[in-house]
Amino acid sequence: MSLLAIDVGAGTQDILLFQEDVPLEGSTKMVLPSRTVLVAKRIKEAGEVGLDIFLRGPTMGGGACTRAVRGHLAAGWRVYAIPSAAATFNDNLERVAAMGVSIVQDESDVPPSAQIIETGDVDLAALGSALQLFDIDLPADIAVAVQDHGFSPERSNRLVRFEHMAAAIASGGGLQAFAYREPPPEMSRMKAVYDVLAGAGCRPLLMDTGPAAVFGAARDLQDDRRPALIVNFGNGHTVATVLDEGRITALFEHHTADLTPAKLRRYVRRLCNGTLRGEEIFQDGGHGAYIESVPEAIGETLVTGPQRQSFLASGALPGARAAAPAGDMMIAGCIGLLSAWKAREDLWR
Repeated sequence: MSLLAIDVGAGTQDILLFQEDVPLEGSTKMVLPSRTVLVAKRIKEAGEVGLDIFLRGPTMGGGACTRAVRGHLAAGWRVYAIPSAAATFNDNLERVAAMGVSIVQDESDVPPSAQIIETGDVDLAALGSALQLFDIDLPADIAVAVQDHGFSPERSNRLVRFEHMAAAIASGGGLQAFAYREPPPEMSRMKAVYDVLAGAGCRPLLMDTGPAAVFGAARDLQDDRRPALIVNFGNGHTVATVLDEGRITALFEHHTADLTPAKLRRYVRRLCNGTLRGEEIFQDGGHGAYIESVPEAIGETLVTGPQRQSFLASGALPGARAAAPAGDMMIAGCIGLLSAWKAREDLWR
């Protein structure tokens, strides 16, 4: 069995090639700029030489490329996009058009001088070429984690995203509740990745980045029979979860930049005692909170994610330690994807 696991974040895409005959710690790994960072770079480069741009490809994560598009438009250059690429910026394409983006149906509506920039969270051709340099073939089995807000042209996508999280916890909260062979159609970002992988003849698995990192970090627990608090400090979002007997039973999600140590400490304390309410997090600008149940006591606290050190240093989580599954914090999400693949593999044969 060989599996390529790709954890797509706001700043990096973290990649693990798992092969059964290779020790996990010695597996091929890469930490590369995420596709949204790369697309943003190409948009800025086009602006520097005075070119309009044409965004072509599937829906992907916004973040850096959304900011780059706004900057390109503010500088007076034109932005053209097919509908799937335009949905990167908002599910309501009327709002995308109001930003100044010209939504077109095909290339014939775009001036030939416009710079073509391909969108999408996963670039299989680039990854395949990188691996081939080292005589490694791209495997057919590929698992990808992205942060999906869900298709919601009218409602806040923060609410829609959290409804899916809550449903997964209510349905059991185990690893398989968060992993999809084929994602629900309303999970538009996962669906876009699925279409790319399936279209290339791959066998996909999709997860959200938050649960993938949590279940990956859980491999570092000293005693997985005790309830644990596991927090993933991503560049864009922070997810805090209570894990009990291998199940997520409580969770809240907020934007990392909006969390002070004092606020984090308060929210975590109330998550663990079962009194945190989703509306409070939402009104504070976060996504929400959902509590199915909480244990009497937390036995261990683990943190992961690229922003973990600042919160560890603040003392906001007394007794917390950094998780490094398979000796590498950066592949926590990939380890979660690998665990989900192994858990579901027999169901797919």
